[in-house]
Amino acid sequence: MSEDFLPLNERFPAAGLQPAGKLPLQAVGQRIPAQQLSIGCECLDRDYWQWEKALPALRELSPGWARLQSGWAKCERSPGVYDFAWLDQIVTDLLAQQIKPWVCVCYGNPLYYPEGTGVRACPLQASTAAAAAWPRYLEALARHYQGRVQHFEVWNEPELSWGPTALRDAADYVELVAVSSAALRRGNPTACIIGGAAASGVRNSPRYHGFAFAAAQFAAGLGKHIDAYSYHAYDVFPELVQEPEKRFFQRILARYGLENLPLWQGEGGCPACWQKDNALSKHPWTETKQAKHLLRNILCDLRQGAALSSYFMLSDFVYRHPDGSTSPTYYGLLSGEDYRRRPAFYAYQSLTEIFAGQLEVNDALLFSLHKTTAERTVISLEDSAGIDALRTSIQRFAFTVSGRTILAWHRPVNPHRPEELFLNTLLLEGDGLEQFREPLLLDPVTQQLYRPTRLTVEERWGSERVRIDDLPVLDYPLFLLGQVN
Repeated sequence: MSEDFLPLNERFPAAGLQPAGKLPLQAVGQRIPAQQLSIGCECLDRDYWQWEKALPALRELSPGWARLQSGWAKCERSPGVYDFAWLDQIVTDLLAQQIKPWVCVCYGNPLYYPEGTGVRACPLQASTAAAAAWPRYLEALARHYQGRVQHFEVWNEPELSWGPTALRDAADYVELVAVSSAALRRGNPTACIIGGAAASGVRNSPRYHGFAFAAAQFAAGLGKHIDAYSYHAYDVFPELVQEPEKRFFQRILARYGLENLPLWQGEGGCPACWQKDNALSKHPWTETKQAKHLLRNILCDLRQGAALSSYFMLSDFVYRHPDGSTSPTYYGLLSGEDYRRRPAFYAYQSLTEIFAGQLEVNDALLFSLHKTTAERTVISLEDSAGIDALRTSIQRFAFTVSGRTILAWHRPVNPHRPEELFLNTLLLEGDGLEQFREPLLLDPVTQQLYRPTRLTVEERWGSERVRIDDLPVLDYPLFLLGQVN
């Protein structure tokens, strides 16, 4: 494990933290899923990684959801003959762990595409045969999985350019969704349809076009066909962009009377090493940075009200280019070479444990961070202002999960330029203080628990507040876990 993840009581001896054991993990077969967390299991339709080798590690996680791709070309290898056996096994394994699959129906089938047409081309535009075969396939897919798979996402990153028969504009995509949703609902009348799958973190993304593509989708009537909208979030600094972007996007939805449309973050993450292409490439990522980024990105999703946050992805895979060349991708919680668990695996596992159940943003508890007692007594006024400036960017999170309050905080520093870490005093006021008379501090990567010893309950003007001195502030979130009697 990286030096960044040494025990907190050793890194910060002045903090007075007492080790209190490891985070208890839910027993296999008795797990409560984390309803707002999803794990990416994409690319199995193209055999880019091996399900059987990753499954033992997945059984140690308890997200509520897993994103798959349906694999038209793998399911229909003879016209009109559908073989879902490969996907059946994956769906069965997921449901056995109480993980609900949501299936992205995307990419084409060479059976129906003219020679030289990329399989990412839109089936409605690739050929007359493809346009007729696509809805037949979707109807059969939805009927086959009725009672097992309820949620279907139409296409993947449709605004990216994929050649002459790709989607040309937002109206093309809405037409694809209209045809696809009708077919899926013929197979399963209660199917939930997810639209969008909007890219981010690349030059062609909605962000760099001012969300014009997304706005045009809704102007063309997308809202009539979908039950949720999905987007992808690949950001070096999720804290910098997510809040203003979410507010802007919600204004677009309000324009079309869709304020209550659930927003699903369908892909987000970063590589575990330097990578030459794909999202967030050409950065000096490491396994340590990947674990920290995972925590920062998912917490920002949840704080901004995303109904779902999906990490991309469970395992590394080897991408096969149309020219026959291959390139590995390194976004996995597991190494693609030996399916070894990376630090990000344990960070994600901690989230699925402490967020087990239904999560809500908690705004009933005032959670503030301040100078330590030592700082207040020994520093000059000039230095005091500088220390205050350090604290202005600290990210704070407060959630309630099945009645338990969980707090988290970190500094949103440049992940590639480590900055000074420090201690702070935490003050809590408002509803729910009784959970923090004997809280536990969790490092989610090491899964080590600590008991803060510098905790006092203060009375102020007829009410109480909890004060905890000398808690570390790191470049990734630490969690303070309330204790419910």
